[in-house]
Amino acid sequence: MRENDSRCTDSEENDCSYLGVGQAATHLGLSRRWMYRESRRHGIPRYYFGGKLRFKVEDLDSWARQQRVS
Repeated sequence: MRENDSRCTDSEENDCSYLGVGQAATHLGLSRRWMYRESRRHGIPRYYFGGKLRFKVEDLDSWARQQRVS
């Protein structure tokens, strides 16, 4: 998942907890378009750094767990 981010290495795993839109979409199994269009509507916490949309891995995982249908 983080191989595409050249700033992250295995030894820096804890320092790379933010994902770009494409990485976040892959993490959730959704499209980049969905992430841009629907993440706010569906309550996924988002962050902007330098004009770029970012997502925390922990937030994505927490949101995904809340979507469970019994």
